[in-house]
Amino acid sequence: MYLLTIVITIILIEFVIQYLIKKVKKEFPWFLENQDIYPNFDNKKFKNFIKLSFDKKLGWKRKSNTTGFDKVGKNKIKFSIDKNGYRKLKLKKKPLVVSFGGSYVFGRQVKDEETWQEQISKKNNFNILNYGVGNYGTDQALLYYQSKKFNKQTKLAILGIVPEHISRIQSEWKHFSEFGNIHGFKPKFEFKKNKLQLKENILNKNTSIKDLNKIIKKIQETDRFFKDRFLKSLFKFPYLLNFIRNFNFNIKVIFTFFKYKKNSQIKKDLFLDYVINKNINDSHRLFLENYSQRLFLEIFKKFKLEALKNKHKSMVVVFPMMQDIKKNSNINYTNYFNNIVSKEIKVLDLTNEIKKNDLKKLYVNKINGSHFNKYGNKIVSKKIEQFIKKEFNEIF
Repeated sequence: MYLLTIVITIILIEFVIQYLIKKVKKEFPWFLENQDIYPNFDNKKFKNFIKLSFDKKLGWKRKSNTTGFDKVGKNKIKFSIDKNGYRKLKLKKKPLVVSFGGSYVFGRQVKDEETWQEQISKKNNFNILNYGVGNYGTDQALLYYQSKKFNKQTKLAILGIVPEHISRIQSEWKHFSEFGNIHGFKPKFEFKKNKLQLKENILNKNTSIKDLNKIIKKIQETDRFFKDRFLKSLFKFPYLLNFIRNFNFNIKVIFTFFKYKKNSQIKKDLFLDYVINKNINDSHRLFLENYSQRLFLEIFKKFKLEALKNKHKSMVVVFPMMQDIKKNSNINYTNYFNNIVSKEIKVLDLTNEIKKNDLKKLYVNKINGSHFNKYGNKIVSKKIEQFIKKEFNEIF
């Protein structure tokens, strides 16, 4: 009788958990189930992605002579891409510097004239061309740099990264590491036989939506995050086991779902914060893994080598996310950049500078940070300007 009671109780708990997961999943798609391994692609959206954003060599990029919008609350922030592929300049001056990287280089959620590049340029007699692309990894930024031809006046190339890039450079399909980013197929570098080897983007412009399941099946074998992150988060029968395995995360999400049921914005912000925090924790651990360290380092060395071919000086800027600052484990990446990477290429790690400030005043979103606001861009612009003038004085 006692055993029967235990079995019935476990079955009831299993049904309750399944009900909760499916209910919360409607607003928290990061609760994964079996169908998420092969998600349903909208044919129209996929074709639009191929037409408007897809790039075989890079994965995706903003097209020249285009505009777009970021949302900040109820406001729309417009941005524009120049005919040459960089973000629109307020004032055209000597293009002494070029910058490549992800959204912290691009300046997501601020106006064209509010990016750190423009705030430096308007106080000096030179431009910093902005080739940042949202959601790029350092591998894509390097490949983008390699693909461009530059004005002879250009003397310095900046590679901007966030610490989480140590994960992005090992991803082939973003959905396996950033759940829900189903169009994010990309190339990646691997470190094999003591050298950097490029594994090209598996998609091409003729890829049909019918081909995607076969492609996803192949990527499961080569993208480490399918096993390391995706499968570890996947709910399948019995759901109870996965719930227990990620208990703190799961219970926090469900609690938030019901607590802020009538306040969708706070709920969305908190959900995003939980997900970013989870990914940040994973990325900080990778800074202690030999393979990840070596792969990242080789990409930086490759960037420096490519810069030398273009007769450019080179440097790396580390932009911390709000969650990076809040974690004691940021020592993992600060040690890595200051003690290892800096021996190969000049590095400006902005972590300690950002720590001195009230974080809520620097980032767009006060809960999860998101990106630097106008003031945050101003703070980092001062530090970057000081660094480049000190380290590359002969250019200016």
